[in-house]
Amino acid sequence: MTMTNVEESGSQSHPHIESSDSEQSECEKDSEESECEQDSEQSEGETSSESSDEDLEESNNENGCESTCFVSVDGRELWTTKCDNKHKPQTNQYFSTFEEAVKFYKEYGRACGFAVRKSTKRTNGRGTLLARHVICNRGGNPDRNTCKVSSETIGNGPKKTRRTTSRRCNCKARIVLKPVGTGGLVIMGFNEEHNHPLASGAEKMFLKCNRNVSVPHQNLIMDCARVNIGATKAFSLAKERAGSYEKVGATLTDFKNFARDVKARIGKHDSDMILAKFKLKKESSQNTFYYDYKVDRKGHLTGLFWTDAIGQANFDVFGDIVSFDPTFRTNRYNMVFVPFTGVNNHWKNITFAAGLLAKENYKNFKWLINTFKKVMGRAPRCVSTDQCAAIKKALNKWWRQTKHRLCMWHIMNKLPTKVGPALASDKKFIQKLKSAVYSDHLTQTKFVERWNDVIVEYKLESNPWLTEMFNKRNEWIPAYFSDIEMAGLLRTTSRSESSNSFFSTSMKAVTH
Repeated sequence: MTMTNVEESGSQSHPHIESSDSEQSECEKDSEESECEQDSEQSEGETSSESSDEDLEESNNENGCESTCFVSVDGRELWTTKCDNKHKPQTNQYFSTFEEAVKFYKEYGRACGFAVRKSTKRTNGRGTLLARHVICNRGGNPDRNTCKVSSETIGNGPKKTRRTTSRRCNCKARIVLKPVGTGGLVIMGFNEEHNHPLASGAEKMFLKCNRNVSVPHQNLIMDCARVNIGATKAFSLAKERAGSYEKVGATLTDFKNFARDVKARIGKHDSDMILAKFKLKKESSQNTFYYDYKVDRKGHLTGLFWTDAIGQANFDVFGDIVSFDPTFRTNRYNMVFVPFTGVNNHWKNITFAAGLLAKENYKNFKWLINTFKKVMGRAPRCVSTDQCAAIKKALNKWWRQTKHRLCMWHIMNKLPTKVGPALASDKKFIQKLKSAVYSDHLTQTKFVERWNDVIVEYKLESNPWLTEMFNKRNEWIPAYFSDIEMAGLLRTTSRSESSNSFFSTSMKAVTH
């Protein structure tokens, strides 16, 4: 495909270029015009002091090179750089590959304070390459493709992408490369004049050529994501490790974009990744790590269970009483996280196993508790849960020898809404009811007597919720569990909820 070249006159009169001197580009013409103006300005500025030359030289040493501004014949402000000739592109300079030429010009732009990009190429009718352009990143028409429209739609209209050409200003700075020999290229045109100021000092860190998320930074972002630390905090850590923002070599936006791209590449394969990770862990641990999963008809992951050798060993010793409270949900797929929690001899929480379920229904809880029993070899003596009907149904049918205990805290937390605001604010009523409910040393007969005394005194015989809770007293009142050491799980599932909170704040990235 034939594309427009800046050397309009040269391309028409000399379609086949044999020498770099045979064609004079528009860039070279502008350079000659500006050179006369620059000479006149230099003659007018001969009275400048030697101290300013020393300051300029010192600035050159700090920033690599310094840009100077002058006015061209047509009244435009142009900027050029004072740079060592060995770093500046030269006419007839040879490169073995195009990428080598781009890298050279990019390093030149890095030192001078501008970014570069690949631009048009010119071919003849037979498709033979005649010239390629590498230009300043701000070259090109600022009105072209200022807002690209995507084929995706949001709401009633098309989705619009971010404007990517808003900083273009038709800058003519560039190098023009001509192919020679077998694959090599030479510079046949070089324009070093920019129509915009060049970056200097700390501004250079924001140039595209100076922004690169290196492999160590990529590893840092991934490691931080595993412990639920976002890209913003990861960037702050990188800054502290490097010593300053300028030494990081990338911006906060680059860190966020990398984290976004990683999630986009993972896409819908995150379940495959976690299963592959579990498989590798099982093989490396000589089958002491166990996991199981189930999928629906469409192949979507609906259940995942895992435990390790430590969890199984703890269950053998401390597994008589187990609490599990499926309250924490992951924020992407809305899967409920279910840790099986117990208490050790130091009164510390221990996790025997954990699971992820797509829905809190009987079918999923049946699969979860049966998998737990198969791996652990037995069911616990007592289980403490909330008032979930699906859990109760699964436990009554599949763990028939296990006592199912309801969480006292969940029940008593409903009391104010069930008895009304007047009684809920009556401290004597609350104290008398709690003395019957929470006492660890009452017999079943004593509990019934205290409960009835409170109900009669405050005329609550017709309250349907209190009547229902009394009929279920064998599922939540301590007097009916005196034969089992509840090990800190007597009154509430708060230990299980504490485990949920820990996993929610520290392990969210893993559960995703």
